Amino acid sequence: MTRIKPEIMSPVGYTPQLHAAIEAGADAVYFGLRHFTARAKVGFTLDELSDVMRTLHTRGVRGYVTFNTLIFDHELREAVRAIEQIAAAGADAVIVQDVGMAQLVRQIAPDLDVHGSTQMSITSAEGVALAQRFGVSRVVLARELSLKDVRAIREATRDAGCDLEMFVHGALCVSYSGQCFSSEAWGGRSANRGQCAQACRLPYALIVDEQLQPLGDARYLLSPGDLYALHQIPEIVEIGVSTLKIEGRYKDANYVALTTRAYRQAVDAAWEGRAVAISRGEEIALEQVYSRGLGAYFVSGTNHQAVVGGRAPRHRGVLCGRVSQVYRDRVVIEPTGIHDEAPLKPGDGVVFDAADWRSPEEAEEGGRLYEVSAVGRLLDLRFGNRAVDFTRIRQGDWVWRTYDANVERAAKPFTQANAPVQRQPLHVHAVAREGVPLTLTWTLVDFPQIAVTVQSDEPLARANQRGVSLETLRPQIDRLGGTAYRLEALTVEIAGEPFIPSSILNRLRQRAVEQIAERQAQPPARLLHDPEAALQAALAAVE
Repeated sequence: MTRIKPEIMSPVGYTPQLHAAIEAGADAVYFGLRHFTARAKVGFTLDELSDVMRTLHTRGVRGYVTFNTLIFDHELREAVRAIEQIAAAGADAVIVQDVGMAQLVRQIAPDLDVHGSTQMSITSAEGVALAQRFGVSRVVLARELSLKDVRAIREATRDAGCDLEMFVHGALCVSYSGQCFSSEAWGGRSANRGQCAQACRLPYALIVDEQLQPLGDARYLLSPGDLYALHQIPEIVEIGVSTLKIEGRYKDANYVALTTRAYRQAVDAAWEGRAVAISRGEEIALEQVYSRGLGAYFVSGTNHQAVVGGRAPRHRGVLCGRVSQVYRDRVVIEPTGIHDEAPLKPGDGVVFDAADWRSPEEAEEGGRLYEVSAVGRLLDLRFGNRAVDFTRIRQGDWVWRTYDANVERAAKPFTQANAPVQRQPLHVHAVAREGVPLTLTWTLVDFPQIAVTVQSDEPLARANQRGVSLETLRPQIDRLGGTAYRLEALTVEIAGEPFIPSSILNRLRQRAVEQIAERQAQPPARLLHDPEAALQAALAAVE
Protein backbone atom coordinates (compact mmCIF):
# COMPACT_ATOMS: atom_id res chain seq x y z
CA MET A 1 0.00 0.00 0.00
CA THR A 2 1.41 3.38 -1.05
CA ARG A 3 1.50 5.93 1.74
CA ILE A 4 -0.16 9.27 1.08
CA LYS A 5 0.99 12.46 2.77
CA PRO A 6 -2.22 14.45 3.21
CA GLU A 7 -2.58 17.82 1.58
CA ILE A 8 -3.40 20.71 3.94
CA MET A 9 -6.21 22.77 2.41
CA SER A 10 -6.99 26.18 3.88
CA PRO A 11 -10.02 28.45 3.49
CA VAL A 12 -9.70 31.76 1.65
CA GLY A 13 -12.31 34.50 1.75
CA TYR A 14 -10.20 37.10 0.00
CA THR A 15 -6.62 38.36 -0.49
CA PRO A 16 -5.46 38.65 3.19
CA GLN A 17 -6.48 35.06 3.87
CA LEU A 18 -4.84 33.94 0.62
CA HIS A 19 -1.43 35.27 1.65
CA ALA A 20 -1.81 34.00 5.23
CA ALA A 21 -2.52 30.48 3.97
CA ILE A 22 0.48 30.50 1.63
CA GLU A 23 2.95 31.70 4.26
CA ALA A 24 1.60 29.38 6.98
CA GLY A 25 2.23 26.31 4.83
CA ALA A 26 -0.97 25.36 3.01
CA ASP A 27 -0.56 22.87 0.17
CA ALA A 28 -3.81 24.09 -1.35
CA VAL A 29 -6.55 26.64 -0.76
CA TYR A 30 -10.22 26.71 -1.66
CA PHE A 31 -12.21 29.82 -2.44
CA GLY A 32 -15.33 30.93 -4.21
CA LEU A 33 -16.25 33.42 -6.85
CA ARG A 34 -19.14 35.83 -6.44
CA HIS A 35 -21.74 33.36 -7.71
CA PHE A 36 -22.45 29.62 -7.57
CA THR A 37 -20.71 29.25 -4.19
CA ALA A 38 -21.94 28.12 -0.76
CA ARG A 39 -20.35 31.21 0.85
CA ALA A 40 -21.90 33.94 -1.24
CA LYS A 41 -20.63 36.88 0.85
CA VAL A 42 -16.93 36.32 0.13
CA GLY A 43 -14.79 35.44 -2.85
CA PHE A 44 -13.02 36.75 -5.93
CA THR A 45 -14.37 37.92 -9.26
CA LEU A 46 -13.76 36.01 -12.46
CA ASP A 47 -11.54 38.87 -13.60
CA GLU A 48 -9.33 38.38 -10.53
CA LEU A 49 -9.05 34.61 -10.89
CA SER A 50 -6.06 34.51 -13.26
CA ASP A 51 -3.98 36.67 -10.91
CA VAL A 52 -5.02 34.56 -7.92
CA MET A 53 -3.92 31.37 -9.66
CA ARG A 54 -0.60 32.92 -10.71
CA THR A 55 0.04 33.96 -7.11
CA LEU A 56 -0.72 30.46 -5.85
CA HIS A 57 1.18 28.51 -8.48
CA THR A 58 4.27 30.71 -8.19
CA ARG A 59 4.36 29.66 -4.54
CA GLY A 60 3.70 25.99 -5.26
CA VAL A 61 0.15 26.05 -3.86
CA ARG A 62 -2.89 24.57 -5.59
CA GLY A 63 -6.15 26.49 -5.91
CA TYR A 64 -9.62 24.93 -5.93
CA VAL A 65 -12.70 26.95 -6.88
CA THR A 66 -15.92 26.23 -5.01
CA PHE A 67 -18.80 25.87 -7.45
CA ASN A 68 -20.86 24.10 -4.83
CA THR A 69 -24.45 25.24 -5.13
CA LEU A 70 -27.40 23.75 -6.95
CA ILE A 71 -27.82 25.34 -10.38
CA PHE A 72 -31.22 26.46 -11.66
CA ASP A 73 -32.18 25.88 -15.29
CA HIS A 74 -32.15 29.58 -16.14
CA GLU A 75 -28.56 29.83 -14.84
CA LEU A 76 -27.07 27.02 -16.90
CA ARG A 77 -25.66 29.18 -19.68
CA GLU A 78 -23.97 31.53 -17.23
CA ALA A 79 -22.68 28.54 -15.27
CA VAL A 80 -21.06 26.76 -18.22
CA ARG A 81 -19.42 29.97 -19.41
CA ALA A 82 -18.01 30.44 -15.90
CA ILE A 83 -16.62 26.89 -15.95
CA GLU A 84 -14.80 27.63 -19.21
CA GLN A 85 -13.24 30.77 -17.69
CA ILE A 86 -12.28 28.95 -14.48
CA ALA A 87 -10.51 26.24 -16.48
CA ALA A 88 -8.76 28.78 -18.71
CA ALA A 89 -7.53 30.73 -15.68
CA GLY A 90 -5.63 27.67 -14.45
CA ALA A 91 -7.70 26.51 -11.47
CA ASP A 92 -6.56 23.10 -10.29
CA ALA A 93 -10.09 21.82 -9.62
CA VAL A 94 -13.69 22.83 -9.08
CA ILE A 95 -15.65 21.68 -6.05
CA VAL A 96 -19.24 20.92 -7.03
CA GLN A 97 -22.48 19.83 -5.40
CA ASP A 98 -24.72 19.57 -8.46
CA VAL A 99 -24.11 16.23 -10.19
CA GLY A 100 -25.35 17.63 -13.48
CA MET A 101 -22.72 20.36 -13.21
CA ALA A 102 -20.05 17.76 -12.48
CA GLN A 103 -20.82 16.05 -15.78
CA LEU A 104 -20.85 19.34 -17.68
CA VAL A 105 -17.42 20.25 -16.29
CA ARG A 106 -16.02 16.99 -17.64
CA GLN A 107 -17.50 17.74 -21.06
CA ILE A 108 -16.30 21.35 -21.19
CA ALA A 109 -12.84 20.90 -19.63
CA PRO A 110 -11.84 17.21 -19.57
CA ASP A 111 -8.48 18.06 -17.92
CA LEU A 112 -10.02 20.00 -15.02
CA ASP A 113 -10.40 17.90 -11.87
CA VAL A 114 -13.84 17.72 -10.26
CA HIS A 115 -14.18 17.36 -6.50
CA GLY A 116 -17.45 16.29 -4.92
CA SER A 117 -18.43 18.81 -2.24
CA THR A 118 -19.42 17.80 1.28
CA GLN A 119 -22.79 19.22 0.16
CA MET A 120 -23.23 15.92 -1.71
CA SER A 121 -23.65 14.21 1.70
CA ILE A 122 -21.43 11.25 0.80
CA THR A 123 -21.23 8.87 3.76
CA SER A 124 -20.40 5.48 2.21
CA ALA A 125 -18.28 3.66 -0.35
CA GLU A 126 -21.38 3.40 -2.53
CA GLY A 127 -21.70 7.19 -2.46
CA VAL A 128 -18.08 7.51 -3.56
CA ALA A 129 -18.70 5.13 -6.46
CA LEU A 130 -21.79 7.08 -7.52
CA ALA A 131 -19.86 10.36 -7.50
CA GLN A 132 -17.16 8.78 -9.66
CA ARG A 133 -19.79 7.92 -12.25
CA PHE A 134 -20.42 11.65 -12.62
CA GLY A 135 -16.74 12.38 -13.22
CA VAL A 136 -15.66 13.17 -9.64
CA SER A 137 -12.00 12.38 -8.86
CA ARG A 138 -12.08 13.41 -5.19
CA VAL A 139 -14.85 13.21 -2.62
CA VAL A 140 -15.20 15.51 0.39
CA LEU A 141 -16.74 13.19 2.96
CA ALA A 142 -19.62 14.28 5.18
CA ARG A 143 -18.46 15.89 8.43
CA GLU A 144 -20.70 13.58 10.46
CA LEU A 145 -18.48 10.52 9.89
CA SER A 146 -16.22 9.00 12.53
CA LEU A 147 -12.67 7.89 11.79
CA LYS A 148 -13.97 4.32 11.93
CA ASP A 149 -16.40 5.20 9.12
CA VAL A 150 -13.68 6.97 7.12
CA ARG A 151 -11.36 3.99 7.47
CA ALA A 152 -14.06 1.62 6.21
CA ILE A 153 -14.73 3.83 3.18
CA ARG A 154 -11.00 4.11 2.42
CA GLU A 155 -10.55 0.33 2.61
CA ALA A 156 -13.54 -0.27 0.34
CA THR A 157 -12.44 2.31 -2.26
CA ARG A 158 -8.65 1.99 -2.14
CA ASP A 159 -8.46 0.55 -5.66
CA ALA A 160 -11.18 2.79 -7.11
CA GLY A 161 -8.86 5.68 -7.96
CA CYS A 162 -10.81 8.29 -5.99
CA ASP A 163 -9.15 10.54 -3.41
CA LEU A 164 -10.85 11.12 -0.06
CA GLU A 165 -10.95 14.49 1.67
CA MET A 166 -12.23 15.27 5.15
CA PHE A 167 -12.73 18.29 7.37
CA VAL A 168 -10.43 18.46 10.39
CA HIS A 169 -11.18 21.90 11.83
CA GLY A 170 -13.94 24.49 11.98
CA ALA A 171 -17.69 24.87 12.07
CA LEU A 172 -20.09 21.93 12.05
CA CYS A 173 -23.68 21.84 10.82
CA VAL A 174 -26.55 20.46 12.85
CA SER A 175 -27.72 18.64 9.72
CA TYR A 176 -25.88 16.70 7.06
CA SER A 177 -24.38 19.29 4.73
CA GLY A 178 -26.60 19.73 1.72
CA GLN A 179 -29.60 18.28 3.55
CA CYS A 180 -30.64 21.23 5.74
CA PHE A 181 -33.66 23.15 4.48
CA SER A 182 -34.53 25.21 7.58
CA SER A 183 -33.09 28.46 6.21
CA GLU A 184 -35.01 28.04 2.96
CA ALA A 185 -38.24 27.05 4.71
CA TRP A 186 -38.24 29.86 7.27
CA GLY A 187 -36.68 32.74 5.40
CA GLY A 188 -36.44 31.84 1.71
CA ARG A 189 -32.62 31.74 1.92
CA SER A 190 -31.35 28.38 0.73
CA ALA A 191 -28.18 26.91 2.21
CA ASN A 192 -27.78 25.08 -1.09
CA ARG A 193 -27.61 28.46 -2.82
CA GLY A 194 -24.95 30.04 -0.60
CA GLN A 195 -27.44 32.00 1.52
CA CYS A 196 -27.70 30.04 4.77
CA ALA A 197 -29.32 32.17 7.50
CA GLN A 198 -27.91 29.81 10.16
CA ALA A 199 -31.18 28.98 11.85
CA CYS A 200 -29.18 26.50 13.94
CA ARG A 201 -27.52 29.45 15.72
CA LEU A 202 -30.81 30.85 17.09
CA PRO A 203 -32.23 30.31 20.61
CA TYR A 204 -35.10 27.83 20.98
CA ALA A 205 -37.59 26.72 23.59
CA LEU A 206 -38.25 23.04 24.25
CA ILE A 207 -41.85 21.85 24.55
CA VAL A 208 -42.56 18.26 25.64
CA ASP A 209 -46.17 17.04 25.78
CA GLU A 210 -47.33 20.65 25.45
CA GLN A 211 -45.27 21.63 28.49
CA LEU A 212 -42.47 24.21 28.28
CA GLN A 213 -39.32 22.64 29.68
CA PRO A 214 -36.76 24.60 31.73
CA LEU A 215 -33.45 24.74 29.89
CA GLY A 216 -31.19 26.62 32.29
CA ASP A 217 -28.27 28.02 30.31
CA ALA A 218 -28.87 25.76 27.27
CA ARG A 219 -30.96 27.93 24.93
CA TYR A 220 -29.14 27.21 21.65
CA LEU A 221 -30.32 23.65 21.18
CA LEU A 222 -29.19 23.25 17.56
CA SER A 223 -25.81 25.04 17.64
CA PRO A 224 -22.84 22.61 17.43
CA GLY A 225 -19.35 23.32 18.67
CA ASP A 226 -16.37 23.54 16.31
CA LEU A 227 -14.37 20.58 15.04
CA TYR A 228 -10.80 20.18 16.30
CA ALA A 229 -9.04 17.02 15.09
CA LEU A 230 -5.38 17.94 15.61
CA HIS A 231 -4.78 15.09 18.04
CA GLN A 232 -6.28 12.60 15.57
CA ILE A 233 -3.86 13.55 12.76
CA PRO A 234 -1.57 10.47 13.16
CA GLU A 235 -4.54 8.13 12.70
CA ILE A 236 -5.89 10.16 9.78
CA VAL A 237 -2.48 9.99 8.06
CA GLU A 238 -2.36 6.24 8.68
CA ILE A 239 -5.84 5.74 7.18
CA GLY A 240 -4.74 7.31 3.90
CA VAL A 241 -6.94 10.39 3.60
CA SER A 242 -5.63 12.54 0.74
CA THR A 243 -6.64 16.01 1.94
CA LEU A 244 -7.34 17.63 5.30
CA LYS A 245 -9.68 20.58 5.04
CA ILE A 246 -9.95 23.56 7.37
CA GLU A 247 -13.38 25.23 7.40
CA GLY A 248 -13.67 29.00 7.52
CA ARG A 249 -14.04 31.12 4.39
CA TYR A 250 -15.78 33.74 6.53
CA LYS A 251 -12.92 33.78 9.07
CA ASP A 252 -10.11 36.35 9.17
CA ALA A 253 -6.44 36.04 8.21
CA ASN A 254 -5.32 35.40 11.81
CA TYR A 255 -7.56 32.32 11.96
CA VAL A 256 -6.29 31.05 8.62
CA ALA A 257 -2.66 31.57 9.63
CA LEU A 258 -2.80 29.88 13.03
CA THR A 259 -4.96 26.91 12.04
CA THR A 260 -2.96 26.27 8.87
CA ARG A 261 0.31 26.41 10.77
CA ALA A 262 -0.91 24.04 13.48
CA TYR A 263 -2.09 21.39 11.02
CA ARG A 264 1.00 21.86 8.83
CA GLN A 265 3.23 21.02 11.78
CA ALA A 266 1.02 18.13 12.89
CA VAL A 267 0.95 16.48 9.46
CA ASP A 268 4.70 16.88 8.99
CA ALA A 269 5.33 15.31 12.39
CA ALA A 270 2.95 12.39 11.80
CA TRP A 271 4.39 11.76 8.34
CA GLU A 272 7.91 11.59 9.75
CA GLY A 273 6.84 9.29 12.59
CA ARG A 274 7.27 11.93 15.28
CA ALA A 275 4.74 12.61 18.01
CA VAL A 276 2.34 15.45 17.25
CA ALA A 277 3.44 18.02 19.80
CA ILE A 278 1.26 21.03 20.51
CA SER A 279 1.63 23.05 23.67
CA ARG A 280 -1.27 24.14 25.83
CA GLY A 281 -0.43 27.72 24.87
CA GLU A 282 -0.77 26.90 21.17
CA GLU A 283 -4.12 25.21 21.79
CA ILE A 284 -5.30 28.26 23.68
CA ALA A 285 -4.33 30.43 20.69
CA LEU A 286 -6.44 28.24 18.37
CA GLU A 287 -9.36 28.52 20.77
CA GLN A 288 -8.84 32.26 21.10
CA VAL A 289 -8.68 33.05 17.39
CA TYR A 290 -12.11 31.47 16.78
CA SER A 291 -14.08 28.85 18.63
CA ARG A 292 -17.59 27.92 19.63
CA GLY A 293 -16.03 25.20 21.78
CA LEU A 294 -13.40 22.94 20.20
CA GLY A 295 -13.68 19.16 20.14
CA ALA A 296 -13.23 16.05 18.00
CA TYR A 297 -17.01 15.45 18.12
CA PHE A 298 -18.16 13.21 15.22
CA VAL A 299 -14.58 12.26 14.31
CA SER A 300 -14.30 10.32 17.57
CA GLY A 301 -17.79 8.80 17.30
CA THR A 302 -21.39 9.96 17.52
CA ASN A 303 -22.37 11.65 20.78
CA HIS A 304 -24.93 14.35 20.08
CA GLN A 305 -25.04 15.54 23.68
CA ALA A 306 -21.36 16.44 23.44
CA VAL A 307 -21.65 18.18 20.05
CA VAL A 308 -24.18 20.79 21.22
CA GLY A 309 -23.47 22.58 24.48
CA GLY A 310 -26.31 25.05 23.99
CA ARG A 311 -24.94 27.97 26.01
CA ALA A 312 -23.91 30.21 23.10
CA PRO A 313 -23.99 30.11 19.29
CA ARG A 314 -21.02 32.31 18.48
CA HIS A 315 -17.29 32.69 18.95
CA ARG A 316 -16.56 32.92 22.66
CA GLY A 317 -12.78 32.84 22.81
CA VAL A 318 -11.26 31.41 25.98
CA LEU A 319 -13.05 30.85 29.29
CA CYS A 320 -11.00 32.79 31.83
CA GLY A 321 -13.03 32.62 35.02
CA ARG A 322 -16.24 33.24 36.93
CA VAL A 323 -17.37 36.38 38.67
CA SER A 324 -16.75 36.24 42.41
CA GLN A 325 -17.75 39.78 43.40
CA VAL A 326 -19.14 42.85 41.66
CA TYR A 327 -18.31 46.35 42.86
CA ARG A 328 -19.38 49.78 41.68
CA ASP A 329 -16.27 50.22 39.52
CA ARG A 330 -14.66 46.80 39.14
CA VAL A 331 -15.19 43.04 39.07
CA VAL A 332 -13.33 40.33 40.97
CA ILE A 333 -13.17 36.92 39.31
CA GLU A 334 -11.96 33.44 40.16
CA PRO A 335 -9.68 32.55 37.22
CA THR A 336 -9.59 29.22 35.45
CA GLY A 337 -6.39 27.24 34.93
CA ILE A 338 -5.94 29.15 31.69
CA HIS A 339 -4.39 31.97 33.70
CA ASP A 340 -1.17 29.97 34.19
CA GLU A 341 -0.58 29.70 30.42
CA ALA A 342 -2.23 32.84 29.02
CA PRO A 343 -3.03 35.30 31.81
CA LEU A 344 -5.49 38.15 31.42
CA LYS A 345 -3.77 41.50 30.88
CA PRO A 346 -4.57 45.14 30.08
CA GLY A 347 -5.84 45.49 26.52
CA ASP A 348 -7.61 42.13 26.44
CA GLY A 349 -11.28 42.13 25.51
CA VAL A 350 -13.67 40.24 27.79
CA VAL A 351 -17.38 39.52 27.85
CA PHE A 352 -19.54 38.54 30.82
CA ASP A 353 -21.69 35.53 30.00
CA ALA A 354 -24.98 35.73 31.91
CA ALA A 355 -26.72 32.83 30.17
CA ASP A 356 -27.76 31.39 33.55
CA TRP A 357 -30.17 34.24 34.26
CA ARG A 358 -30.54 36.59 31.29
CA SER A 359 -32.29 36.15 27.97
CA PRO A 360 -29.79 35.22 25.23
CA GLU A 361 -31.38 37.83 22.97
CA GLU A 362 -30.23 40.67 25.24
CA ALA A 363 -26.88 42.35 24.64
CA GLU A 364 -23.98 41.04 26.70
CA GLU A 365 -21.79 43.22 28.89
CA GLY A 366 -18.05 43.52 28.31
CA GLY A 367 -15.14 45.65 27.20
CA ARG A 368 -11.36 46.11 27.12
CA LEU A 369 -9.42 45.60 30.34
CA TYR A 370 -7.66 48.66 31.73
CA GLU A 371 -6.01 47.03 34.74
CA VAL A 372 -5.60 43.46 36.04
CA SER A 373 -4.25 42.79 39.53
CA ALA A 374 -4.01 39.70 41.72
CA VAL A 375 -5.94 39.58 45.00
CA GLY A 376 -4.73 36.34 46.53
CA ARG A 377 -5.94 33.63 44.17
CA LEU A 378 -8.51 36.00 42.63
CA LEU A 379 -8.15 38.68 39.94
CA ASP A 380 -9.36 42.26 40.15
CA LEU A 381 -10.52 43.53 36.73
CA ARG A 382 -10.90 47.24 35.99
CA PHE A 383 -12.15 48.93 32.84
CA GLY A 384 -12.13 52.40 31.31
CA ASN A 385 -14.62 54.99 32.56
CA ARG A 386 -18.22 54.00 31.71
CA ALA A 387 -16.99 51.16 29.46
CA VAL A 388 -18.98 48.59 31.45
CA ASP A 389 -22.37 48.71 33.18
CA PHE A 390 -21.61 46.80 36.38
CA THR A 391 -25.30 46.59 37.32
CA ARG A 392 -25.71 44.03 34.51
CA ILE A 393 -23.09 41.67 35.95
CA ARG A 394 -23.79 39.11 38.67
CA GLN A 395 -21.82 36.74 40.82
CA GLY A 396 -21.37 33.44 38.97
CA ASP A 397 -21.32 34.93 35.45
CA TRP A 398 -18.75 33.35 33.17
CA VAL A 399 -15.90 35.51 31.87
CA TRP A 400 -14.61 34.93 28.35
CA ARG A 401 -11.63 36.59 26.72
CA THR A 402 -12.82 37.56 23.25
CA TYR A 403 -9.70 39.45 22.15
CA ASP A 404 -6.01 38.87 22.85
CA ALA A 405 -3.29 40.92 21.16
CA ASN A 406 -0.94 37.95 21.54
CA VAL A 407 -2.98 36.08 18.94
CA GLU A 408 -2.37 38.80 16.37
CA ARG A 409 1.29 38.78 17.37
CA ALA A 410 1.51 35.01 16.80
CA ALA A 411 -0.15 35.30 13.38
CA LYS A 412 1.78 38.37 12.24
CA PRO A 413 4.78 36.48 10.72
CA PHE A 414 2.31 34.91 8.29
CA THR A 415 -0.23 37.71 7.80
CA GLN A 416 2.34 40.49 7.37
CA ALA A 417 5.36 38.65 5.99
CA ASN A 418 8.02 40.90 4.47
CA ALA A 419 9.61 37.94 2.67
CA PRO A 420 8.39 34.44 1.85
CA VAL A 421 8.09 32.26 4.95
CA GLN A 422 7.29 29.03 3.14
CA ARG A 423 10.02 28.38 0.57
CA GLN A 424 9.97 25.69 -2.08
CA PRO A 425 12.81 23.15 -2.10
CA LEU A 426 15.11 23.03 -5.12
CA HIS A 427 17.57 20.49 -6.45
CA VAL A 428 20.44 22.01 -8.42
CA HIS A 429 22.81 20.02 -10.62
CA ALA A 430 25.99 21.83 -11.66
CA VAL A 431 28.33 20.82 -14.48
CA ALA A 432 31.65 22.67 -14.23
CA ARG A 433 34.42 21.80 -16.69
CA GLU A 434 37.51 23.71 -17.72
CA GLY A 435 37.07 25.36 -21.10
CA VAL A 436 33.29 24.77 -21.16
CA PRO A 437 30.46 27.13 -20.06
CA LEU A 438 29.05 26.44 -16.59
CA THR A 439 25.67 24.67 -16.71
CA LEU A 440 23.18 24.72 -13.82
CA THR A 441 19.93 22.72 -13.90
CA TRP A 442 17.37 23.79 -11.31
CA THR A 443 14.46 21.46 -10.48
CA LEU A 444 11.54 21.99 -8.10
CA VAL A 445 11.55 19.01 -5.74
CA ASP A 446 7.76 18.99 -5.25
CA PHE A 447 7.05 19.64 -8.95
CA PRO A 448 9.89 17.88 -10.82
CA GLN A 449 8.24 18.59 -14.17
CA ILE A 450 9.33 22.19 -13.64
CA ALA A 451 13.05 22.42 -14.37
CA VAL A 452 15.21 25.06 -16.05
CA THR A 453 18.79 25.01 -17.29
CA VAL A 454 20.95 28.13 -17.37
CA GLN A 455 24.43 28.44 -18.84
CA SER A 456 27.21 30.97 -18.55
CA ASP A 457 28.13 33.01 -21.62
CA GLU A 458 31.84 32.29 -21.35
CA PRO A 459 33.74 29.02 -20.83
CA LEU A 460 35.27 28.45 -17.41
CA ALA A 461 38.98 29.21 -17.05
CA ARG A 462 41.44 27.15 -15.05
CA ALA A 463 41.81 28.20 -11.41
CA ASN A 464 45.12 29.78 -10.44
CA GLN A 465 44.99 28.14 -7.03
CA ARG A 466 42.16 25.91 -5.83
CA GLY A 467 39.35 24.94 -8.20
CA VAL A 468 35.65 24.81 -7.41
CA SER A 469 34.20 22.03 -5.23
CA LEU A 470 30.83 21.00 -3.82
CA GLU A 471 31.74 22.62 -0.51
CA THR A 472 32.68 25.98 -2.05
CA LEU A 473 29.83 26.01 -4.56
CA ARG A 474 26.93 25.26 -2.19
CA PRO A 475 26.95 28.49 -0.12
CA GLN A 476 26.99 30.57 -3.30
CA ILE A 477 24.13 28.66 -4.95
CA ASP A 478 22.20 28.83 -1.67
CA ARG A 479 22.00 32.63 -1.61
CA LEU A 480 18.24 32.53 -2.18
CA GLY A 481 17.14 34.70 0.73
CA GLY A 482 14.17 36.89 -0.13
CA THR A 483 12.96 34.48 -2.82
CA ALA A 484 10.28 31.80 -2.61
CA TYR A 485 12.89 29.04 -2.92
CA ARG A 486 15.52 27.24 -0.86
CA LEU A 487 18.31 24.88 -1.84
CA GLU A 488 17.62 21.36 -0.64
CA ALA A 489 20.18 19.39 -2.63
CA LEU A 490 23.19 20.16 -4.81
CA THR A 491 25.01 17.69 -7.04
CA VAL A 492 28.05 18.51 -9.14
CA GLU A 493 30.09 17.17 -12.03
CA ILE A 494 33.56 18.71 -12.06
CA ALA A 495 36.29 18.16 -14.65
CA GLY A 496 39.72 19.70 -14.22
CA GLU A 497 40.26 22.73 -11.97
CA PRO A 498 37.63 25.22 -13.17
CA PHE A 499 37.28 28.69 -11.64
CA ILE A 500 33.77 30.17 -11.29
CA PRO A 501 33.58 33.93 -10.63
CA SER A 502 30.91 34.96 -8.11
CA SER A 503 29.45 37.37 -10.66
CA ILE A 504 28.62 34.47 -13.00
CA LEU A 505 26.90 32.52 -10.22
CA ASN A 506 24.89 35.57 -9.18
CA ARG A 507 23.63 36.15 -12.73
CA LEU A 508 22.78 32.50 -13.31
CA ARG A 509 21.04 32.17 -9.95
CA GLN A 510 18.88 35.22 -10.62
CA ARG A 511 18.09 34.04 -14.14
CA ALA A 512 17.13 30.55 -12.92
CA VAL A 513 14.84 31.86 -10.18
CA GLU A 514 13.07 34.16 -12.63
CA GLN A 515 12.58 31.36 -15.16
CA ILE A 516 11.25 28.91 -12.55
CA ALA A 517 8.75 31.48 -11.26
CA GLU A 518 7.68 32.21 -14.84
CA ARG A 519 7.20 28.51 -15.55
CA GLN A 520 5.13 28.08 -12.39
CA ALA A 521 2.93 31.06 -13.20
CA GLN A 522 1.94 29.76 -16.63
CA PRO A 523 -1.58 28.29 -16.71
CA PRO A 524 -1.70 24.65 -17.78
CA ALA A 525 -2.43 23.88 -21.41
CA ARG A 526 -5.99 22.60 -21.37
CA LEU A 527 -8.37 21.14 -23.88
CA LEU A 528 -11.53 23.25 -23.77
CA HIS A 529 -14.76 22.50 -25.59
CA ASP A 530 -17.41 25.05 -26.49
CA PRO A 531 -19.53 25.41 -23.31
CA GLU A 532 -22.71 26.30 -25.23
CA ALA A 533 -22.37 23.21 -27.42
CA ALA A 534 -21.70 21.01 -24.39
CA LEU A 535 -24.79 22.38 -22.67
CA GLN A 536 -27.00 21.89 -25.71
CA ALA A 537 -25.80 18.30 -26.08
CA ALA A 538 -26.51 17.61 -22.40
CA LEU A 539 -30.00 19.12 -22.60
CA ALA A 540 -30.79 17.18 -25.76
CA ALA A 541 -29.77 13.94 -24.04
CA VAL A 542 -32.41 14.37 -21.31
CA GLU A 543 -35.30 15.61 -23.47
